[in-house]
Amino acid sequence: MSDRQDPNVREQVIEPKPGHHDAPMPDKPIGTQQVRQGETSGRVRWVLGVSLLLVIILFILAYVVA
Repeated sequence: MSDRQDPNVREQVIEPKPGHHDAPMPDKPIGTQQVRQGETSGRVRWVLGVSLLLVIILFILAYVVA
């Protein structure tokens, strides 16, 4: 591959070349809901809460059995 010829190829990809890098601004502000890429349904909180509760119950059960 060409990486072996030039050891700085990876660094050149990670570090942008010097110059003007500003992104163009929209003419008018974009709303939060329009910009957001995901939805905030709250299911993640339920999954994390139930998972945490199950882990606590399993640790208590393992402590009692041991």
